[in-house]
Amino acid sequence: MPILPIIFLGLLQGITEFLPISSSAHLLLAPYLLNFENQGLVIDVFLHIGTLLAVIIYFRRDVFEYIRSIPKLFDKTACDETKNLKNLIVATIPIATVGGIIFLTGLTSLLRNLQVIGFATIFFALLLYFADFKKDFSFRLSDLNFKKILIIGCSQILAIIPGTSRAGIIYTTCRFYKTSRVDAAKFSMLLSIPTILLSSSIPLIEIAQNGSFELTINAIIAMSVAFIVAMLSINFLLKWVASHTMLPFVIYRIILGSIILFVAI
Repeated sequence: MPILPIIFLGLLQGITEFLPISSSAHLLLAPYLLNFENQGLVIDVFLHIGTLLAVIIYFRRDVFEYIRSIPKLFDKTACDETKNLKNLIVATIPIATVGGIIFLTGLTSLLRNLQVIGFATIFFALLLYFADFKKDFSFRLSDLNFKKILIIGCSQILAIIPGTSRAGIIYTTCRFYKTSRVDAAKFSMLLSIPTILLSSSIPLIEIAQNGSFELTINAIIAMSVAFIVAMLSINFLLKWVASHTMLPFVIYRIILGSIILFVAI
């Protein structure tokens, strides 16, 4: 695959992974709309690894505190860091089980068509709007009970549908539970760490067994571009939600979804 499409895909992944506009939909649409060959699963995986590294490094202090909190997981008098780690674990369980089954059965391939992407892009944009238009509440994730955190995790399963947006559906569900915009955005980013690790493990094993040098070079370039852009994207979004709503992203999704449906018809 030529280098320019690889760089473009890295830019696209870095911008869209943590914004509520669905990176998977954009990655699926790119080859179709820009008329270049599909990048394949390996490039997709390394694009996600790039954004994974970005979120780990950006939130390195949180990640370090979570690691330190592991021995205290079963303490009854846990600090906020331990509670937040428990939330991440609980919210990851649904996608690790149900999502894993869907992936292994190959059902995800049935969802990769323009009609599904178009409808999902619009429908979940409307959900995002209705969840976010109300005032910015000050609830923290550590204030939510086990049931609510589990439901937030269950909502992440919907992100298997291209066009839903993993970051978007987590943010939406958190906002329905009256968490602050900043807390909701941050949790959606931190939750990507175990999710990407799990979803990338099987393809990484295949890459180790069958990868070629050319493919590795392309993958490293894609990962590097995605990493740099994702760092900027994370910083932008956290500053944005501190004083703005998600309305611009809702409008963008509705326009994009409408174009996709028009092309599909």
